[in-house]
Amino acid sequence: FGSSSSSRCQCLDLGPRCRKRMDHRFVPYSALCLVASVLRGSALNLASSFQTDRIGWTGNASAVRLLEVDEYVAEKSPAGCELHPDQSIRTLLRVIVPNNHGSTAMQAVLMSSSSVATLCTSNVWQCEGHKLLEQQGHGSATEELDSDLMLETYSKFWNLERPVLLDKKTKWMSLAIDEDRPLLEATPPRAMRRLGVRSIQPAYLIMYKHICLWPMSHFVTQHVQADPKTHAQRELAEIEEQVELHRYLVSAGRPVLVVNYADLIKHPHFTRKRLEAFLPCAGAFDMDFVPQLGVDVFPGNAIKITTGVQTYGNEANLKQCCNFQLGKPRKGEYGKCLKDDTRPNQQVNFRGGLEQFLDSDEQSRLELATRYLDELSYT
Repeated sequence: FGSSSSSRCQCLDLGPRCRKRMDHRFVPYSALCLVASVLRGSALNLASSFQTDRIGWTGNASAVRLLEVDEYVAEKSPAGCELHPDQSIRTLLRVIVPNNHGSTAMQAVLMSSSSVATLCTSNVWQCEGHKLLEQQGHGSATEELDSDLMLETYSKFWNLERPVLLDKKTKWMSLAIDEDRPLLEATPPRAMRRLGVRSIQPAYLIMYKHICLWPMSHFVTQHVQADPKTHAQRELAEIEEQVELHRYLVSAGRPVLVVNYADLIKHPHFTRKRLEAFLPCAGAFDMDFVPQLGVDVFPGNAIKITTGVQTYGNEANLKQCCNFQLGKPRKGEYGKCLKDDTRPNQQVNFRGGLEQFLDSDEQSRLELATRYLDELSYT
């Protein structure tokens, strides 16, 4: 396609707007031409179906909408908090990870810091806020949260002395967009005000998982056994939700960090440095932390972690289990799912990756969305 910004843009005929953005090295665009040959025939035909009332993906036009990211998408997000935070401010860290994609592992790392408060003392499943709200009769995960009610409920279980308040969200991730501004504008509940807290500032951690890593989860393996096509489409929908959320958050000026699961377990020191740079007020994280029952987690949480993330990663062979080639963050080489004909898990009756159950348009969208997040996970 040539080496100039102009040539790279012309591969998709996006014109001067694209050229201007690429000259400024905005994140998603180094990946565009990887899928240009696939999208050339279909992308421009979909352009007329764009919906511009909301930042995000739209049906089958998803891949094209990503190419039209506005100029607010910059390379690096601001930090989620300061090294010496104002005592009147609390950082609400929303961890956005789909079910069975490593959210418990990430939560274990975060709770290793004595400056991060979790909801585990509520004794609800996986320390998740939506479960706490459901338990107390305040709606379900499919409903947009009442911010004041959410904060008042959570404040009964957070250690409000800590500067970072953790809220793990694993379902209906797109609702985080609708919940963001109300949380920013919410009045701190009475329990916070008694401690002098006057402001709550949301920050976000998005963790995604490459589609071929599904054999690492027993529950996901069961879903794939039952209906691989439906699960592949679910994976696509979830990663697109994460892209949509990221685009919104950057447009709104929110701090957001993107991490991929493979780096969490296989490049723990690299991931730790990124976490500590994003949350300097949290201090150091222990990548091999194992939560202690009765202290960090409780029976109702149903968290059964016996091995730290670093130890688990040392023992995991992602090529053998999942046909995944590990990336090299220091060299800027992204991890990727290998497209060979091996059977990644002997419990299923097909060879090759889940991508084979997606049609060509869906495969293109998956590739582009994954590369979008890959680039962000190395900044």
